[in-house]
Amino acid sequence: DQSEIVQLEEEWRKWIDVPFCRAVGSGTAGLHMALWAAGVGPGTEVLVPAYSFSASAMAVLHAGAAPVFVDVQRNSFNINPERIEAQISPRTQAILVVHLNGLPAEMGPIMDIARRHGLAIVEDCAHAHDATLDGKKVGTFGDAASFSLNGAKNLPGGEAGLFTTSHPS
Repeated sequence: DQSEIVQLEEEWRKWIDVPFCRAVGSGTAGLHMALWAAGVGPGTEVLVPAYSFSASAMAVLHAGAAPVFVDVQRNSFNINPERIEAQISPRTQAILVVHLNGLPAEMGPIMDIARRHGLAIVEDCAHAHDATLDGKKVGTFGDAASFSLNGAKNLPGGEAGLFTTSHPS
């Protein structure tokens, strides 16, 4: 018999179509796990949108890295792909993309930039649980993603989160 948590992980994994999902204590904890897995730590930087909930930047600080703020788009308040490359430095390790208010960020250009510069992509999907872009659900574009199940979120479930990735380790 599977526990309810294991069932939730399995159903969410299938729902968004990723190989791995783990329940965590909060969406912020999921972001921290994703950043740690991406090698973010002291001496590194992570690009984050200038407009987001504080947890996006706080997870970077908790990992011992420096958040570097990137301006957002006026129409969605998501990170502006046209402003990303100007903020990349030799210390940049990752881009933390926040899909805000159910609106997916422009992942095509962001993925291209990340590939060119060898950067990890972490998706903060706390406010975009079932959002799609080009037929693909958010949380499936980057290296790892975190979804919040906080009571004030689109998919409330108390205080918890879901960490997802396509990487086996």
